[in-house]
Amino acid sequence: MNTVGLQATAVVGKNSVAFVEQMFALYEVRRPLVIVAGEAQAGKLPGVVVDRCIVPEDRSGWFSGRHPLIHDDSPAQVTYTSGTEGLPKGIVLTYANLADAAERIIQQMQMTQDIREYVGVPATFSFGMARYRAIAAVGGRAYLPPRGFDPLELARMLAAGEVNALSAVPTLLRTLLASPEVIGAAGKKLRWMEIGSQQMTADEKRRIRELFPHALIVQHYGLTEASRTTFLKISDAPMELLESVGQPVGKTEVRMRPDGRIMIRGPHVAKSRIDAEGLHDLRDADGWLQTNDLGHTRDGYVFFDGRADDLINCGGVKIVPDQLEDRIRSRLEAGTQIAVAKIPDAQRGEGVLVAVKADASETARVRSAALAALKDMGIDAGSALQVMAVDAIPVTGTGKTQRKVLSAQFVAQRPQEAPLNSLSADSVVDVLSLFRFEFPGQKVEPDDTFESLGGDSLHYIQFSLSFEQRFGPLPDNWERLSASELQRHVGVARKSFWQRLESVTATRAFFMTCIVALHTDAFVYSSNWGAAYFLVLLAGYSVARWQLPEIIRAGKVTTLLRTIRYVAIPTVIMVALLQVATRRFEITPLLLISNYLDPVRLKGFLFYFMEFYIQLLLLVALLFSFARVRRWFQQRPMFSALALLVVVVLIDRTIEAFWNTDYNYHRVPWHYAWPFALGMILASANDLRTRCLAMGVSLMAVWIMWGFTSAAFYFAGGCVLVLFVRNLIVPAPVKLAVAEIASASMFIYLSHSQMISIVEKVFGHPRPWLELISATIVGIALAHGYAWCERRFAQLRESMREPVAVGS
Repeated sequence: MNTVGLQATAVVGKNSVAFVEQMFALYEVRRPLVIVAGEAQAGKLPGVVVDRCIVPEDRSGWFSGRHPLIHDDSPAQVTYTSGTEGLPKGIVLTYANLADAAERIIQQMQMTQDIREYVGVPATFSFGMARYRAIAAVGGRAYLPPRGFDPLELARMLAAGEVNALSAVPTLLRTLLASPEVIGAAGKKLRWMEIGSQQMTADEKRRIRELFPHALIVQHYGLTEASRTTFLKISDAPMELLESVGQPVGKTEVRMRPDGRIMIRGPHVAKSRIDAEGLHDLRDADGWLQTNDLGHTRDGYVFFDGRADDLINCGGVKIVPDQLEDRIRSRLEAGTQIAVAKIPDAQRGEGVLVAVKADASETARVRSAALAALKDMGIDAGSALQVMAVDAIPVTGTGKTQRKVLSAQFVAQRPQEAPLNSLSADSVVDVLSLFRFEFPGQKVEPDDTFESLGGDSLHYIQFSLSFEQRFGPLPDNWERLSASELQRHVGVARKSFWQRLESVTATRAFFMTCIVALHTDAFVYSSNWGAAYFLVLLAGYSVARWQLPEIIRAGKVTTLLRTIRYVAIPTVIMVALLQVATRRFEITPLLLISNYLDPVRLKGFLFYFMEFYIQLLLLVALLFSFARVRRWFQQRPMFSALALLVVVVLIDRTIEAFWNTDYNYHRVPWHYAWPFALGMILASANDLRTRCLAMGVSLMAVWIMWGFTSAAFYFAGGCVLVLFVRNLIVPAPVKLAVAEIASASMFIYLSHSQMISIVEKVFGHPRPWLELISATIVGIALAHGYAWCERRFAQLRESMREPVAVGS
């Protein structure tokens, strides 16, 4: 680091021919210069000592004169990058840096002294001044338009033969593409064009070369620190390479870091940046400049993937704003100005903001285009997508979108959120209010779905029951429809006495009833049991069908953690109440780990099923916390579920070889992992071929587990229903009763032992069927009571967060 200030002359930046001439005058006398916004800034440049400040006059029109390139390795100018964050940094460029960049563009464009260029980029921009430098080196002429880039003026001058070259950035070229008739036949007279390094789609590049069919068109990629690093000859590049930004030429080198960042080396790369502490090295010991740009290479061509600091991590899915903008723009009218930025999102970490230069009435149209574009990218953004109308898209001095400014603007104008879901059952008047009622404590937006809110199997039953009681039948795959989409289905189908009951709901209710009946001796469904295994299968089915899509989309296992919390809290409360009532205090049941102990040695009530169920969900949450696992299940769900089944069986057999759990009847999560994985296989079966495959795997599994027994019959029968009979047609009262039992199954299990004891104490002897019925009714009542308490707690918690108004 050098702490000596750099002596330089300041030049006030103006898009003027006089400004260009003054730049060349200082180059020729080897006087370092710095471009400033005004005279007041000249004395406030950290690390730069300014001897004088030159204010060029305003003058447009033609610039001519030959100015050979200078190859000295001494400072030529300090260029302050505007930066996308608005934090400028001073880059010290040498004459040799500038010369190398100019020589390579001259060679790529085959420029001659015949060039007469319409410079559509301000001379104060690095790209703009670089054009004047290259044109002056070959002895050509450059035209500086008085009103900036003017398509009508360009068309007239092309038609008259006054200009034969153009330099522009993609933003300007899009105005030509929006109205190609402005250029018309005059486009055939263009011979040269250089395009700046902003993002352009392959289709836009194709349309530009169609508009100017005889031009040699070159696009460059680079930074202020490393101008014109790569070149793409758009005029003759094949379609599959138009998405790229070309190749490095000359002594320039490009490589990618493991994290995808682009690294650049070559004689055009600046050595230093400058601040109050002096000069700092920009390059590493091997001469490489590490950029904050993301990219990849293919067949020697560089593909720009966006800025690392602009990248949107929407629940683990990486979104490049430039690429999303291109997809949205292709769905909108030509000329629509949009910009994409990241914003905070409580559920997914980062959300997507689409800003559009329009009035508020246009946001719905842009939102539809953005949702479609995101869906094409495999992303269901839901409430993570926000659209904001703005008066203007903020840009830097070089025309780059200031995404952080948009983000800050959105956060600043976001309205104060209303209390979360402070609704009662009586206030549910539409689908959105029903969502908010059924998901207490969560922020619910019109674009949220049952899946995006992390609904599981128990909530699925309760929600569908509440919906159909209020609004009528639900459409197929309703869990993937947003609240606003479901609202449009209200009233479409009339209520009927005969209603659809999902086989998943029916089997849950049936096997829960079987367990309670077995414990009450009301009836023995199977001497080999098996109901608990099928309920675990339904848990795996639930995760794969309802929760895994949101886990993949969000990149988080929050939805599983909510289910664990929903199961664990009532279990702990019930254990605590029973310990207080019986005065039998033990810590392991409260910690939900008593299933690992010998049940004979425990004094209190045992809820081993809830314990290993929670532990199994924790292991599944751990599994899906790995991005690679999520990616496998997203790309090949059936194969991944089959592989999981094989792995968990091997794990179970391996652990049992070292730790025999006969003493606690194998009440451990790894022993019940196989039906969980099998449930995921059933949920992944979406056509006849995969359903038959899943059925074959199920039959093999039950035969290995139970052989030809009644347990195998019941379990396999349940699999047949889930796979091949998705819905049963039953009377409405039957559906209501079955759905209530299914949704309250957890509370029925938690309370049925106590109801058995109470009935026996009241009557002095067992009453099996009364015990079964009373346990079912009490369990349903407890489920509704707990839901009411959960909503009240959520309202109380939200009211405590609200700011207290202070009167004057």
